[in-house]
Amino acid sequence: MANLRIGYLFKKKYVAYENKKYEIFEFVDYVAGIGFTNTENNDRCNVLSGNYNGTYASFINENMNEEEYVFLADSLDHALKVNDNHVDFVSIRKKRLSSTGKYYLRGDSGTDLTRLVNQDLINYLQKGDKKEQSDFDEDEFKKTSDISSMYSSIKKTIISQDEQIMQILTALFKNQKVVNSDLDMDLIAKLKENILIYGSTGTGKTEILKRISKLYNIPIVIEDATALSETGYQGRKITDMLEDLCHAADNNIELAEKGILVIDEFDKLAEKSGDSQSHVSRLGVQRSLLKLLDGTLFYFEDKKFDTSKLTVVGLGAFTGITEGDDYKQLTADDFMKYGIMRELIGRFSKTIAMNPLSKEDIIKILKESDFSPLNTYKKLFDMLEVNFDFSDEFIEYIAELAIAKQSGARSLKTVFDDCISSALFRIFAGEYSSISLVKPDDENNKPYVLTKTKERKHGFFGRK
Repeated sequence: MANLRIGYLFKKKYVAYENKKYEIFEFVDYVAGIGFTNTENNDRCNVLSGNYNGTYASFINENMNEEEYVFLADSLDHALKVNDNHVDFVSIRKKRLSSTGKYYLRGDSGTDLTRLVNQDLINYLQKGDKKEQSDFDEDEFKKTSDISSMYSSIKKTIISQDEQIMQILTALFKNQKVVNSDLDMDLIAKLKENILIYGSTGTGKTEILKRISKLYNIPIVIEDATALSETGYQGRKITDMLEDLCHAADNNIELAEKGILVIDEFDKLAEKSGDSQSHVSRLGVQRSLLKLLDGTLFYFEDKKFDTSKLTVVGLGAFTGITEGDDYKQLTADDFMKYGIMRELIGRFSKTIAMNPLSKEDIIKILKESDFSPLNTYKKLFDMLEVNFDFSDEFIEYIAELAIAKQSGARSLKTVFDDCISSALFRIFAGEYSSISLVKPDDENNKPYVLTKTKERKHGFFGRK
């Protein structure tokens, strides 16, 4: 429900000063706005006054990490009391501006703000030393500053897997706290978890880890299990994966040993009885992974790699392991029947089942995910200055085509590209200024309607 709010508008930025990273909230104005709750149940404020009219900001005590601008609501009763109980926003604003500091930091509670009192840092911020600030990767710090910001970022891409994202991030963060501690190695081994993530194709298993690999500031590599073979057979070895992890850590062996090794297509290592095509080395690879998961020394080139602190994550669809698409009731026996050694499945102390995707989930992905083909094509058409819209019927049509392919969200791009590809040539040639995506019918068997330009523009390649 929308309501009128008044309060403080801050601009969030990140700086490096004297070898420390600071999350700074710079006060920019005292504003009036409309408070509301968006479709993701997050509080927002649409600023209505001053130079920042139209700015969307989150309430500081609800979601500090998502927006560049942050709104901190003021108590209306207190604001009126400061102004001698006179309802006069101009006067209230003037008094608030005179009493509010320029820079603030996150408070001890993690929600409120505390006024910055370090005068040296204030002087540095006011001078705006561009040279020292330029050495600091603002985007990287913003992405990796805490687990909640990573969670919020990944949720924008991976839809309908909120609990799974939270579990994965929690396990990874816990592991990093443990392996970087001074705890005894035996205790570290008991606390550290290896993770197995499983579920239907296209539910986001690999994409979650890819997103984490971009957001995390520790070495992480994603390897393909289908390329692995045991020692003595042609193919990649365990040591090849560890070597890749070393390269990701800029050859810092100690950093690599605390990294994350993701083994994709883990289910392809299953040794299935009666399978004439079963590769003779699959069982051997499973045995090799036991040593990796237990924590032991591996040697390659001139390096000695100890996996005692390494986090290993297995990803797999395990197609056919259950009659339906609900994987949450699987047991160790189910994985053994599928062809995974009991000893190997037992090394994964954390198992996470992905949610199956319904038609409604696919529609939500199309509408809300950062990587939805609707959103990515919108950016393309904006660049080409071509108007772009779509109907709800088209969204349902695309969702049904994707479900028919039985590849979850993975097939959305393929389906979408097939629908729109025949229109792109004319759009690139500059013949059309607008495209509307619609569900095909008997009169129009194409999933789009094009509007011709009134005056022929230069084509995409610069020719008339």
